[in-house]
Amino acid sequence: MLEQAVTAWSNSNGIAAPRALLCGVTPEIARMRWPARTRLIAVDRSQAMIQGVWPAAEAPGAAVCGNWFALPLVDHSQDLLIGDGCHSLLVGRERYAAFARELRRVAAPGSLLAIRYFLRPEHNETVAQVIDDLQKGWIGNFHAFKWRLAMAMHGTIEEGVRLGEVWDVWHQAIPQPDALAAKLGWSPAVVNTIQNYRGVSTCYSFPTMDEARTLIGDFRIVAVQVPGYELGERCPTLVMQPT
Repeated sequence: MLEQAVTAWSNSNGIAAPRALLCGVTPEIARMRWPARTRLIAVDRSQAMIQGVWPAAEAPGAAVCGNWFALPLVDHSQDLLIGDGCHSLLVGRERYAAFARELRRVAAPGSLLAIRYFLRPEHNETVAQVIDDLQKGWIGNFHAFKWRLAMAMHGTIEEGVRLGEVWDVWHQAIPQPDALAAKLGWSPAVVNTIQNYRGVSTCYSFPTMDEARTLIGDFRIVAVQVPGYELGERCPTLVMQPT
């Protein structure tokens, strides 16, 4: 979806050597087909993450350790601003607003902002509904289940959901995960990825679409791209331009 948005922008824009910002170091995005002569800079707060996943030989630029709220870039310098799930790492309207302000500061006139969001539904399902669908085999894969469970437990946008609490609910509901994996035909190794949440105090936030629209700051949405995979309606790419 992000590559699609970037290609469409490039075809209609005609900038010879676009300057691109990637928030985070998602290797799949770094390796995607960028417009010719793109000058890419990726910014991530974790040097360990950069060293661990950044595909230096395959990306048209470099990754640096930095702060999304104080990007190491001059004003109005970026033609493409790209991210994947960035807002899930933010909790609270002020952090959303601060991120939007910083993106707007570095956005060049006519630039494109394309970010995949993870959205909870406007009318949230209950934890019991999610667990029931899991037990009945109505959820296609474990990662979709994890997102649904976390979203069902989500409080307000100021609260988000604590990952450790997601594990607590999971452990109470499914005390024998290997038996569940066997029943559903899922890999036990994949199911056990939820162990990474155990005791973790980090919170994620998942806005609703209405909340996302009110928290984009001085950008306007020009397209919403919805993927066709399971839960795709909760993982749209919002394509935006500065106002």
